[in-house]
Amino acid sequence: MTNMKTKSPIRRLLVILAIVAVGWSWYKHMLDSGEHREGPSEELIFLNSKSKIPARSELTNQDTQGQDSIHNSRDTANRQSDQTVDPAMAEAQGLIDKGMITEGTAILEDLVKREPYNTQAMMELAMVYTLDYKTPVKARQLLEKVVDINPNHRAALNELELLYNELGAQSDGLAWLHLKSEQFPEALEVQFAYGRMLANTDPDGAIPWLVKATQIPDDREHAFNELGMAAFKAGKIAMAIDAWSQALQLAEADLEKAKAAGDHGIDLLEDRIKVTRTFISDARKQTSAQ
Repeated sequence: MTNMKTKSPIRRLLVILAIVAVGWSWYKHMLDSGEHREGPSEELIFLNSKSKIPARSELTNQDTQGQDSIHNSRDTANRQSDQTVDPAMAEAQGLIDKGMITEGTAILEDLVKREPYNTQAMMELAMVYTLDYKTPVKARQLLEKVVDINPNHRAALNELELLYNELGAQSDGLAWLHLKSEQFPEALEVQFAYGRMLANTDPDGAIPWLVKATQIPDDREHAFNELGMAAFKAGKIAMAIDAWSQALQLAEADLEKAKAAGDHGIDLLEDRIKVTRTFISDARKQTSAQ
């Protein structure tokens, strides 16, 4: 089926799922790492679209899996910098938290010059450029360096997607992510980021990249949901239903684990399951109406 017009309920659900998907990897990281907190987590983006910015420490301290085979020497430096509390880094973060942005920025800039593979410092500095100085171009340059060092850096890739859209540089962003996807064929996170961006303009072309992303161990539900959205937009309803069904199975399994462990965030999981079930139901209805 081609040139399919999306019904308004489906369009609304697509928007809802897109909003939730952005924050899903942060929630999964919180559950998997055992970093449970009382009340709503800052990492979550809720179904009511009231977005919350992830804590800077969560963005800058993120360490991802699957990077051992890519630039081993750089990754070793990256893991060391991301897992070790650097005194200069701690000082800079403390100053920034106190509102002393200029002083904290100077320390970070010096740290990045001295340690060119310190992705933690680069991430913090990129956040300063974005949030405090409102200089997204500088932030973009830093984030792209982070991805060059570690193409599986999920936080950097997520931020880059937002900045490309903010800067109106979607075409440049797509070209750059495509280049990195070919340069680092084993880096599933960069493949996923490219597939997500490509799905906005070429959902059919995005499908192979999103299929690859379903192999990411700790983000499979998110990947299957994105694959379902791309397939639906491309008019491949059966593929969309299959992808969403697999996402649903993963979410239901996570819900059972969360209940057994007494984890926070059960309400969010239940809401995600409801949304995915509605996707499947409405897609099946649309298929029957053809």
